[in-house]
Amino acid sequence: MPPVTDVPTTPAFPAPPARERGYMSISIAIGSGAFLASFAMNFWWPFLPLYVRDIGATSDANALFWVGIATSVQGVARLVTGPFWGVLSDRYGRKLMYIRALYAATLTTAIAAVAHAPWVIVVSLTMQGLFSGFIPAAIALTSVSVPDHKLDRALGVVTAGQYLGGTLGPAAGAGMALLFGFRGAIAASAILPALSATWIIFAVPRDVVTARVARVATTAAGSGRRLSVDWARGFSRTFWVAVCLYFGLFALNQLIRVATPIALKDIAGDDRASALSGAAFTAAGAGSVVGVLVVARAIGHWTGLRGTLIALTLFSALAAPVMAFGGNEWVFIAGLLAFAIANGASMPATNAMIASTVDAARRGTAFGLASSAQAIAFMVGPMSAAYFASTSLTVGFAIAGALFVLLAVVVTFFSRPVESAAEPVS
Repeated sequence: MPPVTDVPTTPAFPAPPARERGYMSISIAIGSGAFLASFAMNFWWPFLPLYVRDIGATSDANALFWVGIATSVQGVARLVTGPFWGVLSDRYGRKLMYIRALYAATLTTAIAAVAHAPWVIVVSLTMQGLFSGFIPAAIALTSVSVPDHKLDRALGVVTAGQYLGGTLGPAAGAGMALLFGFRGAIAASAILPALSATWIIFAVPRDVVTARVARVATTAAGSGRRLSVDWARGFSRTFWVAVCLYFGLFALNQLIRVATPIALKDIAGDDRASALSGAAFTAAGAGSVVGVLVVARAIGHWTGLRGTLIALTLFSALAAPVMAFGGNEWVFIAGLLAFAIANGASMPATNAMIASTVDAARRGTAFGLASSAQAIAFMVGPMSAAYFASTSLTVGFAIAGALFVLLAVVVTFFSRPVESAAEPVS
C-alpha cells in the first residue's frame, strides 16, 4: 500500500475574504476566551488543599490525598474523552465544542464552590475531565477559523492567552480568597468561563463542517497517493511524532514546575522558599508569554516549524542542567526562566505542526488525541517529580535535559519538514 503523506491531501477550508482580513480579531476573540477560562481555573487551584481542609479533610496529608485522587481521576477522564469530543467537533463544529467546554467548566466549578465534603471535589474535577477541555477545543477552532498561512501567529495568540491567564489567575485568586473566602473566590471564578462562552458565540464565526463519510479515501492532487479519513486511521508518522513531542513538552514542564518549590527549599532554606517560589513562577509565566509572542515567531521566520521545534527543544535541554547544577537560587530561577521561554515558544509551534499534518476536516479529532496525550503527561510529570524529590532532584533535572535531547532527535530523524501554507503573493 502506498505510504501516507505528511501533507494533508485535501486543502484546508478556504477563508472567505472577510475572514482573511479579520483573522487577528478572530484569533484574539478565541484567545480571550482561553485567557478568561485559564484565569478562572487557576484562580482557586493554589488554595485547593486549604479549601479541602476547610470542608472536612482531617489533616493536611488527608487534604493532599483527596486532591491527588481528584486530579488523577480528572486526568483519566480527559484521557478517555479527549478523542470522543474531538470526533464530535469534526462532525458538528469546533465552535460548538469550544462553547460546550466553557459552559461545562462553569458548571463543574460551581459544584466545587458548593462542596460540603472532600469527595465532592473529586466529583467536580471528574466532571471537569469528562466534559470540559477548553484549550484543545480552542486550538482546534483556531486551526479551521484562520487561513493556514496565518496559523502560526493565530495559535501563538491563543496560547499566549492561555499562559497569561495561568500566570495572573493565582494572584487574583489569592486576593479574592482574602476578601470573600475560599468558597466566594471559587464561585466568582465559576462565572468567567460562561462569560467567555457567551462572548465566543457572538465574536467568532461558525466554522465549516464538511460531510463526513467513514473510511472514504481521498486522492492527493498529482500524486496518486491515498489517505483514509476514517477517524481512527490515516494519521501520518509526522503527526504522531508531533503528538509524542506534545506529551514530552507537557510532562517535562510538569516535572520541572512541581519540583521547583522543593528545589528552591533545598537551595535557600524553608524561610525563603515561599517567596522565591512566587518570584520563580511569576518570572516563568512572563517568560512563557514572551516565548509565545516573540521567540517562536523570531525563530520560525528563519527555520520553519520543524527547525523551530528542534532548536527550542535543544534550548530546553541546555536550561535543565542550569537548574540541576547551578547551586544558587538566582541561577536556578534564571534557568527556569530560560526553560519557560523555550517551552512556551514550543507549544504554538507544536500545535501548528499537528494542524499542518492533518486535513482541516479532521483537526478536531487530531487535537482530541493530543488532549489525551496531555492528560497522560499531567499524570506522569508530577509522579516523576515526586520520585526524584525522594531520591535526587539534581538527577531529575539532568534526566529532563537528556529527555529534551531525545525529543529533538526524534523530531529530527522521524518527522518530515511540514510548513503552514505560504503567505499568498499579492
